[in-house]
Amino acid sequence: MTTDQPAPPHAPVAIIGMGCRLPGGVNSPDQLWKTLIEGRDCLSRIPQERWELMVERLHPEQVPEHPFAAGIVDHTFDHAYFGISADEAAEMDTQQGWLLEVAHEALADAALDPAELAGTRTGVYVGAASIDQAATNFGARARVGVFTASGAGMAILANRLSHHLDLAGPSLTLDTACSSSLTALHYAVRDLRSGEVEAALVGGTNVLSNPVITASFTETGVLSSRGRCAPFDHNADGYVRSEGAVVLVLTRTGEATTRGHRIWARVSGTGIGHGGKAPHLLAPRADRQAQAIQRALDDAGMRPERVGWVQAHGTGTKAGDRIEARGIAQALGEGGPVAVGSVKSVLGHLEGAAGALGVMAAALAVHHGQVPPTLHHHQLRAGLEHQVRVPVRAEPWPHTSQVNGGRVAGVSGFGFGGSNAHAILTQAPATDPPSVEDPTPLPETVFISAHSPAALASAAGRLAVNAPRGGSVGTVADTSLTRGPHHRWRAAVTAADLGTLVQGLRSLQDGTPDPYTITPRLTLGQRPLVVFVYSGHGGHHPHAGTELMHRPVFAQSVEEARAALAQQTGSPVWAPGQDITGFSDAQHCTHLIQVGLTALLVDRGINPDLVLGHSVGEIAAAHTAQILDTGAAARVLARRSELLAQLTEAGGLLAVRARADEVQALLGPYLGRLTIASYSAPNVQVVAGPEEDLDHLHTHLEKEGMWCKPVPDVIPAHSPLIGPLAPALREALAGLVSAPPRLPIVSTADPDHTAGHPHTWGPAYWADQARQPVRFTQALHTAASAMGQRPVVFVEIGPKVLLAEHITHTLTDVAVTAVTSDSFGFARGIGQLYTTGITPTGPTTRAHPELVIAPGWDHTRSGSTTTDQPRALTPARDQVQAHLTEEVARLADLPEGLDLDSTWARIGLGSHNLLQLISRLRRVPAWAQVDIQLFLPEQTFRQVASTLSELLPGPNEPALEWAPSVLP
Repeated sequence: MTTDQPAPPHAPVAIIGMGCRLPGGVNSPDQLWKTLIEGRDCLSRIPQERWELMVERLHPEQVPEHPFAAGIVDHTFDHAYFGISADEAAEMDTQQGWLLEVAHEALADAALDPAELAGTRTGVYVGAASIDQAATNFGARARVGVFTASGAGMAILANRLSHHLDLAGPSLTLDTACSSSLTALHYAVRDLRSGEVEAALVGGTNVLSNPVITASFTETGVLSSRGRCAPFDHNADGYVRSEGAVVLVLTRTGEATTRGHRIWARVSGTGIGHGGKAPHLLAPRADRQAQAIQRALDDAGMRPERVGWVQAHGTGTKAGDRIEARGIAQALGEGGPVAVGSVKSVLGHLEGAAGALGVMAAALAVHHGQVPPTLHHHQLRAGLEHQVRVPVRAEPWPHTSQVNGGRVAGVSGFGFGGSNAHAILTQAPATDPPSVEDPTPLPETVFISAHSPAALASAAGRLAVNAPRGGSVGTVADTSLTRGPHHRWRAAVTAADLGTLVQGLRSLQDGTPDPYTITPRLTLGQRPLVVFVYSGHGGHHPHAGTELMHRPVFAQSVEEARAALAQQTGSPVWAPGQDITGFSDAQHCTHLIQVGLTALLVDRGINPDLVLGHSVGEIAAAHTAQILDTGAAARVLARRSELLAQLTEAGGLLAVRARADEVQALLGPYLGRLTIASYSAPNVQVVAGPEEDLDHLHTHLEKEGMWCKPVPDVIPAHSPLIGPLAPALREALAGLVSAPPRLPIVSTADPDHTAGHPHTWGPAYWADQARQPVRFTQALHTAASAMGQRPVVFVEIGPKVLLAEHITHTLTDVAVTAVTSDSFGFARGIGQLYTTGITPTGPTTRAHPELVIAPGWDHTRSGSTTTDQPRALTPARDQVQAHLTEEVARLADLPEGLDLDSTWARIGLGSHNLLQLISRLRRVPAWAQVDIQLFLPEQTFRQVASTLSELLPGPNEPALEWAPSVLP
């Protein structure tokens, strides 16, 4: 959103994102469209718990027999996500919370990262007419606090959203009654066209928490006695009030097209006006409504016959429907009755949000090319036959309106005080659909994150609904990476097909185990450092990397390494999918796979901060550190493997579960013929030597009940039996060119040696490396120490998992994962890295704007109600510190508790937080008069607690009477 050039005066504006919180659990554009097309009635009655609170505010003679009919939305809000305390949330207008959440959902629908809007000239235009929260906060004798005013102010509906997103554009709340949000749209369109703003969030909201307005409307006779809204129907008797919120994301059409956004529809024209001096204030006028429609047509440069359908105001009142039909006919009905409908038939009347909801419904109809039915309509009201017609079944878009430019819809909104508004929506070019699923897809990693476990479960459930729209797991994976929020609570699903993906997402939603999911975990606050650990001999197998050869980056790296290796051997080199016929093939397999996996990781933006390698894996480590280029690495591998292959009959290896000193004692009787070849873990060592001695040791250990296991298909590596070959290897590598490492590397042959000098990695090193034991545990500790106090993740890289368990047993406070040669193992490794805090940078090319990565919300927490608890219990003197700690913890994140010798400034409390804390403390009668002097800058919490203790009455002293006080 960077373009600041004004659009042409009548240029259409693009709707690129939509979000909603509506009755019947309708919380997305897809759900709204399904509700409209199916004609599902979403109206009910005020829930009993809420009704009991409402009844207290009604005059006894006006309490109905049953709770009011209404369209109801849960009054839940994830205040923690927005950094809002429970106390503040308790005094906040529900509409503020809805707008915050729905705005985030609308931005996700627009494929926009909320952070991208910070500092931009993005405007917020909110239409609202409900003052229910003000009636609560400003009620007689209500205990006020720091949040009382901001919790109920109408301006704050828009302002809080601008504040949260750090927006620099205008921030307006408009109240024109039931045309409020359509009027807000009008001004947003004007500002976009003029260049005043570069993007706009247009919201509409309504809440039903105070019954007085409903009782008043009952007295005026505009509400349905049947609890159903039947627009333009012969038996219609009024509407049903509803609550909810809608947010639309708008930008200039050229900008939307350039950035590749999906455009739901375009707002081509808007018009507003007033009914003037009607017979009485609340009486509508058909001619003035027709004028608003005509202004919108003129603004769009549109002829009336182009309009194929009108999303009418359609309240179902006798006078309202009659006059609206006449106005529509005057403006649009030259060619006969105009097709009209009203979303109020299924969702009720959202009053301040009605216009935004009408725009959303019309945008969906224009986008899908269908006219949705109007529920509860059976017979047209007499006298309207030549003015309007009301489809009662879903219909294709009228053909005549699609010529010369596509589908066109109108949207009307009329306030009960005479403020009229109309908008003209037009069809936008469709985006190319996502690519269909590959017939033989490889597993992909789909990323899910949120700020809490409950929110993560919510996000997974929403993605399970949206994922099939992606067409392939690859599209879902790339979109989740590109547009996911990447919060600290993270999980992943590895899948090759959409069915498996949805199954995995549902398991995350339900908290049930699934083999394709990576368990949710909380990442640390900072990105971990990464150590690549290249495994040694033993992971090779014929099918290593076979599927990954379909990944171009992997295939190219493997083929380049194979070509370099073939130059050194003078013979064909093993390739993924071929049989492994000997020791050299096994060594080549391990190295080639490690080179390919490293290339794949780097291509995804996962780069190591340090590397080390076990045995033959050290060649790949040196290659990654750029000590050895591809040719030099091939030379070391070729010469090393061909010489060591001569020892295939000379002996083998035996893994023993015991400490190194215990194993050394066991080897004493063998007089040096058996030695430790690898210090693999604190309680696992690998012994090398002749087969006869190894068999003898194996038998002895089994009799003693000690775990041991022969290592198959190996030579007696890293033992004295290599000694006679070391000179030949040194000579074969004469002239080897090595470079200083470009990133830290730890030698597993000599972990204490300085590895930065190029001579360290010359022919002598590689000859000695083959002979010396692998000091793996010591190398791991050296690597961990080099990382300092930063969190670290160790990543094993090889054909199979060999070392991960050893790393875990050696370093108990680091994260460990493995990236292996099968496509599922690679995808799973990427997912595990993500849950440690490593976010890949790619691939992203398959991300698609129509696949929405919706945020997840944690609605398991709610704000406490402060207004009904004017006093707090007086703590005992020995409990004052605990009381103060509890109050501070409401305002600050204290993972290790409150340091009583710290101050409010040192723990990060701001001045506004301090006022909140003082207001909370004043609820204790003895502290009713405390003020800002209690928290002088150098005053510690321990000193504050001491002062508060002194203010408490003694055992025989009367408690001070509580008196209200004014904030300093």
